[in-house]
Formats: sequence, structure tokens, C-alpha cells
Amino acid sequence: MTLLNQLLMWGGLAFAVPLMIHLLNRSRFRTVDWGAMHLLESVVKVNHRRLRLEQLLLLLVRCLIPIVLAACLARPVLTGSGTLEGTAPVSMVVVVDNSYSMDTESTQGSRLEQALRSASEIIEATQKGSEISVLFSGSTPTKLFDGPAFDSTVVTRRLAEHQGGMGAADYEGTLSEALSLLGEMSHPRRELVVISDFQSKDWDSLEGVETSAREMIASSEVPIHLTFLPVGEVVEDNLSVESLEYSRRAIGVGQLLNLRVHLRKWGRVGTGTQNVQLRVDGEVRGQAQVELPGDSTTQVLFPIRFETAGSHVVEVELVGDDRLPSDNVLKASIDVWGVMEVVLVDGAPASEPLKGETDFLSIALTPLTLGRLPLADLVQTQVVDATAINAQLLENARVVVLANVSRLNESQLESLQSFVARGGALLVSLGDRTDLNWYNERLLDAGLLPRRLVSLQGVGGESQPDTRAITRVISQNFEHPALVFFNDPQQGDLSTASVRRWYTTAEEDRGSEDTTSVMAWLGTGDPWLVEKMYGRGSVVLMTTACDADWSDFPLQPVYVPLMQQLVTTLAATAIPPRNIDVGQPAIAVLEPLKEGDAEIDQALVFMPSGKQRAVSVETDGARRQIRFDATQQPGVYELTTPEGELLHFVARTTAEESDPRLMNQEEVQRKAQDFGGQVIASSAKYVAEDHLRRHGREIWKYLLLLLVGLLGIEIFFQQRFSGVKS
Repeated sequence: MTLLNQLLMWGGLAFAVPLMIHLLNRSRFRTVDWGAMHLLESVVKVNHRRLRLEQLLLLLVRCLIPIVLAACLARPVLTGSGTLEGTAPVSMVVVVDNSYSMDTESTQGSRLEQALRSASEIIEATQKGSEISVLFSGSTPTKLFDGPAFDSTVVTRRLAEHQGGMGAADYEGTLSEALSLLGEMSHPRRELVVISDFQSKDWDSLEGVETSAREMIASSEVPIHLTFLPVGEVVEDNLSVESLEYSRRAIGVGQLLNLRVHLRKWGRVGTGTQNVQLRVDGEVRGQAQVELPGDSTTQVLFPIRFETAGSHVVEVELVGDDRLPSDNVLKASIDVWGVMEVVLVDGAPASEPLKGETDFLSIALTPLTLGRLPLADLVQTQVVDATAINAQLLENARVVVLANVSRLNESQLESLQSFVARGGALLVSLGDRTDLNWYNERLLDAGLLPRRLVSLQGVGGESQPDTRAITRVISQNFEHPALVFFNDPQQGDLSTASVRRWYTTAEEDRGSEDTTSVMAWLGTGDPWLVEKMYGRGSVVLMTTACDADWSDFPLQPVYVPLMQQLVTTLAATAIPPRNIDVGQPAIAVLEPLKEGDAEIDQALVFMPSGKQRAVSVETDGARRQIRFDATQQPGVYELTTPEGELLHFVARTTAEESDPRLMNQEEVQRKAQDFGGQVIASSAKYVAEDHLRRHGREIWKYLLLLLVGLLGIEIFFQQRFSGVKS
């Protein structure tokens, strides 16, 4: 037992007052013998013991009254054997769910606002000298301070300034980080508090993590007390813009771009017509109305064109009343090209139309220019023979196509290597002039041939010179960005073309770092398109020719979209993605400095919160890039390069965060038990429970009842022993 007001216990010494009065009353009387006294002695002897007992009982009650009163005022507390001193500092880690679902609003504010208030109340109740760390469980665990804070006022002030929305909650990493932080703290009393809306999809994914976390808690040299604190009301339904897809990887000025918007209604509550709005750079460019019944998805198609080159922001908004308005808007950054320079190296040029190796390819890439239409092509081609390849020719090129080129000299090979390494794309198509030995020896060793060539197959092939063997491209669910366009049969069927001649290849074991992959297969089981990453660029091998000698692809309607998709996608490969997940770095690759250009080592980033950050330009030889890692908040990040170019990056969260389903009370309780913790309904109850654990259970109320009882007993004894009848 301990006393919260120890000094007041000295008031119990007031028991001496009735004791002294009793003793003084006894000393006031003198014994005087008188004649008839012998007649009363027998009566006195009979009642003497009873009277003495009554006086002692009354004295005892009167002495207990001030003692019990003093004990009430001193606030005695019952403590267990393991209870620590109430004023001792604590080592505490508070985990605050900072996922996208915490933006869900209610009458008490958003779930995040409720969580921050609860965290502040808990932190404010800590004792002086306590170590406090706050960890946000967004896409990556994020600490409020680099190290533990010792001033609760500073912590609560920073919490009040916090802005949320960090994507999906990573509780596996967050709990591991929290336990690691507690292990580095110094106080013998350690607390871990998790404040979350306990969204089902976040916690259902932790199968098996509970055991490891519980073992870490159990194996801790100092006991760790774990508490789950749920916040937020249950929401039955939710509207969301789930995803945004577009038909082209690279888009030019004036080209048609189809935006496919996927909308979703979570929950079965309610139905009706919803308005969808499309904005480009803040300007409304399209509107639609859709029916969204409960627990359903639908699509909306918006065709748009861009009038200017550069970085643009497309924004789709689902207009309607919603408890989670953040996911009613989805943004995307789209780069619009002015012109894309492609060098076509013709290994078999011809004076007759459509007889040259690159004639069909040139038409497919620039149909508008050759057709003398008023619209401009995205691609600008330059046809050269193999002797023209040099560093100057490749300086401004985005893609180089080697079409049935026999071989290159060493200087040309080095220039091509440098071109691909800094982000260029190389497409290698074969033909009757292909020097098999040189390709397998020099081009393969240089890293510019994805696979070793084995033998020529098909009509006139080495193994079947007299047969009329043909094959086709296997139409499948393509995964490569250049070919996903053809997963929609309306865009064209690659299997319609006949392939008469092709080279087989041999797959070599190049270790785990090999970046080679097959994009498409022939019906024979041989690869048709094989890609390999090289430096910042990529190389694609086409095992047949790009003209009409080895296949009838150039004669098929699918040839034009195929080559445009292939070339433009390859050109965009070296450009880091502008649409990233929350927490992923935003990377911009800058053009190499030209002679005479001033070198500027900083760029500016405007964050979704409106804050401005300076970021350094990283230089590695001729390579220049900007990397910005602080993308924990969803929204648009505007990067201004040293050359003044404006680039947009959009950090987006996972669509699963829109799922309104939360764990119920029983599920949260079971989950807490799995982790070896407990569930507390509110911060106020946590503070009360914590106070009880620190100080024990106060019993002054019971002592007060005892005091009232003693007063009643004293009155009863007084009346009883004095002979007063009520």
C-alpha cells in the first residue's frame, strides 16, 4: 500500500485528543469513603467490568475516527507486488495509423484527427523525463522525430501540425520498428500503444506476424505493455475512383488518347446516378453520368487530345457526398512529346519502293507525314545505312533500329553501347544479311543482344530448306507495356500474320541479375520478341525481319499500331515513371550538359501540402538526375528542373484503402490477444487504466464509508451507554 498524500496521514495523530480527554476525565474524580459505601460495593463489583468494556469500546471508536479521516485525506492506494512507482518516467512508443482510410470523416472529425487527439492525451499524461516516440504506419514507417523526445509539449505540438494520408498501412514493418525503438530506450517501464481504425484488409494480411511480434515482446528483457486503441465510426459504403488507364505509353501533341476510368461503389447501401468530371491542368474537359448500384464497378471512357508538349496533370473526380472524399479524386501525370527522333539503320537499302529493309517500318511510324495529312506524327524518322552510325548521329535519337544490318565496326559498336547505356532504346531485327558469328561474338558480348542466335528456321531455313513451314505469334495476355495494347481484340490481333522465317535462340544462365525477358512467343515455342535492360536503356530482339520478306506482318493492319506501340514504348522506357506509389521516390533524369552550359546543382519541389523543398542534382559523369524521397503524402509534386522545365509527379495510394470494412470489437480483441496485448476503448480510459497500473487502486471511498459507519457507531454507543432512549 502507498499514500498519494503522505503528509496528511499525520492528521491521524488526532486520535490522541479523545484519549487525553478520557484520561483527564478519570483524573478529575477523587475517591471518598463514606458510611454507606459498603452497601454499594457488591453492585459496583458486578457492573465494573461491563462499564469498563463500554468505555474502552467508545474510546476505541473515537480514536479510530480521526485516524480513518486522516487516511481518507492521505488517499491510500493498494498496489501489487510488481507495480512501479507512480511518478517514474516511462519509455513509450505511440503508433498512429496514417493510412489513407484514416481520412474518413465523422461528426468528431476524421479518424486521423481522432487518433492524433488520443495520442496527444496519452502523451500528455506521461511523467516528466519520459522517452516518447511517435511512429506513423503509412506505406513506410515514419518517425515524428529522429530520436525519442523528452518534452511531451513539443510532441503534442508537432502532432497537431501533422498532415495525413500515407497510403496503405505497413503494420508488419511498423510493429517491428516500434519494438526496435522500445529496445533502444532506457526506462524500465515500456509502453506500446497502437491507435488505428483497424481496417480489415490491413490487419488480415498480418497472418503469422502476430507470433513473431509476440515472441519479440515476450523475449524483451524489460516487460512491454501493448495496447490497441480503436478510433472511428463504422462506414457502410464508399465511392471511389479506383484506377485510370490510358491507351498509349507515349503520346504526342494532337494525338488521341483514350482515358479509361474505373469507378467503384463499396458496400450495398444506396444506389443512384453519379456525376464524373475530367479536368486537364485544372480545366474541365469532359463530364459523364454513371449508375453505381451497391457493391459494383463501372467504367467511363474519356477521349482527349493535348495541344502542347510537356508535363500535364489529368484529374478525374467522382462528384457526390461521401465520408471518404479523398478517394473520389484520382490524378495522373502524363508527358506529351513534341517529337520523338528514331534512327532507322537500313542494312539492305533499295531504290525500288517497298523493297528496302526499313520502307514498311518508316511508313508505319510516320503515316501522317507520308500521307500529307495536316496532323503531325509523334515520330520523326531518319533512314541511314550502317556506315553512317556515329556518336553525333545518336546524340538526339531516342530509338535506333538495326534492320538486317550485317555488322558494325568497333567504333560504331562503342557509340551504340554508350547510346543505350544513357537511356536510349535499340531494336534489332534480323534478315538474310545477318552475320551470325558477329552477332553472337561481338554484339552479344557487348550486351546489346538479348539472346544467342542458334539457327534459321522456316521456309528456306537451315533445318527445313524445302518445306513450307510457317508459324504465327501466340495471341496471349501480354504483360509488356508495349503489347498490353493488344490484349483488347479491337486493337488488333497479332496472330493474324504469318511468319515464314525466323531465328531460334539459346537461353544462357547469366545469374540472378539477368534482366532478359521474352515479350512474345511464336507458335513453335521460339521467342519472337526478347527484351534486355542495358544501363538505363533497353534492347529488343525481333527474331524475324521487319520487312515483308520473312513475314506478312507489314501487309497486316496490325503492323502500324504494333510498330508504333513498340517504338514509342521503348523510347519512354528510360524515363522514370511520373505516377508512383506513396513513399516511392520521384526521379527525373536530366539531359546531359552541353558545352558552355552553366551547372546548377539544385532544383525546387512543390509538395501537395504547399511546402517548397530544395533538392540536389546528382551527377555521375554525364548522367544527371534528381531524386526526391519525401513522397509520403498523396497528391501532385511539381518539380522545376535547373533548366526551368516543369515536371509533375503524382503519388497515389492503393485502391484497397477505399474498402470501408473495419474489424469489429470481437475481432480487434482477438487480434490484441494474438499479439499479447489488450484493447482500450478510448484515450481517457487508457489514462485511467495507466494511472491504476502506476499507482494501484485508491481506497479512500471505502475508508469514507468506514468513517461514516464509525460516526454512527459512536453515536449509538454514546446513547446506549449513557442510558438515553431514542
